[in-house]
Amino acid sequence: MVRLKSRYILFEILYPPTDADVEESASKGDILLSHHRASPAEISIKAIIQEIRRSLSLNLGDYGSAKCSSLLQLKYFSNRTSTGIIRCHREDCDLVIMALMLMSKIGDVGGLIVNPVKVSGTIKKIEQFAIRRNSKILNLIKCDNEFLINDFKQLENENENENDTD
Repeated sequence: MVRLKSRYILFEILYPPTDADVEESASKGDILLSHHRASPAEISIKAIIQEIRRSLSLNLGDYGSAKCSSLLQLKYFSNRTSTGIIRCHREDCDLVIMALMLMSKIGDVGGLIVNPVKVSGTIKKIEQFAIRRNSKILNLIKCDNEFLINDFKQLENENENENDTD
């Protein structure tokens, strides 16, 4: 019997400021804080799945939507951190990532960016990465240090190197 192989996608919802001009004197911590906000209550697991399926249908048609929806599940979403984990079939991972990137609204909440952060084969590795990443972002917001900013960039480079080896 063949085992179903799946991938887990860690994503975050960013809320860019609506002001036309961003203050030049704003620190990096202030910029991170303005983008990483808690999601409103209207954004729920059901609303996110509906919007992903709508995006798949709109961009890939009926065939692409049906192909990706077979194993599509939202395993975790936190309104407080605006972070979630999606499970999908291994072959459909790229299509689901594309659908995530093309979403600009969820339900009635518009003007947002859905950023796929990492893809992994196990949910445990995604959870560990999310914990490390969120703690680094919190440290960046708390202390606007150049050392921590370089450390965050190093974490992102490690992520890219891991993706290159997969």
